[in-house]
Amino acid sequence: MKSGHLTDDLIVAYVTGAAREGVALAAAAHLTYCTDCRRKVDAHEAIAGAILSETASVDGPGFDQLLDRLDEVEEVETMPKAGPLPAPVAAAVGIDFDDIPWRFRLRGVYVYEMLNKDGEDVSLMKVRPGAAIPSHTHEAEELTVVFEGQLEDDGTIYKAGDISVADADVDHTPRAGGTTPCICLAVLSGGVKFTGPFGRALNLFS
Repeated sequence: MKSGHLTDDLIVAYVTGAAREGVALAAAAHLTYCTDCRRKVDAHEAIAGAILSETASVDGPGFDQLLDRLDEVEEVETMPKAGPLPAPVAAAVGIDFDDIPWRFRLRGVYVYEMLNKDGEDVSLMKVRPGAAIPSHTHEAEELTVVFEGQLEDDGTIYKAGDISVADADVDHTPRAGGTTPCICLAVLSGGVKFTGPFGRALNLFS
């Protein structure tokens, strides 16, 4: 379990555009809070810019690819009412926070699925204080960014802006701490395998 900040691998993937859609969104969300990670991103972007200027002419393919990337950025004319969500996530959700149609997932756990394709699942989660996600492991990687409340996981307390990174070696039981619901973004790459007596039963429905 890696806690609090983006890993170096995630920063490089984000800067180079190699990160998948959900991972890039999680990184962008965390960067709205974390000045330390923003400084690292700025440093990597400066290096990437220097390399680009040395290797790509204005008429070359590198410049054309850069223009293509810029064309993909759409300006949001009217931002929805974000509530506790940072701007990148609010824009991706596209509706007011108070209008999000949460769906019951488990006792005390509600989910709004934003994206599910090509093995990547991106969801907002609202977890009532004291409620927990049953013990589970992952086929690949899980990123969780907290926006409101607290998330307690593997002995660490995550607060607004913190990101946790769990890989296939982690078997954990995250739960909402504090006295207010935990609102967070969860990005799963690959499937989830529940563990423990109750969790194994959930595998039949996941």
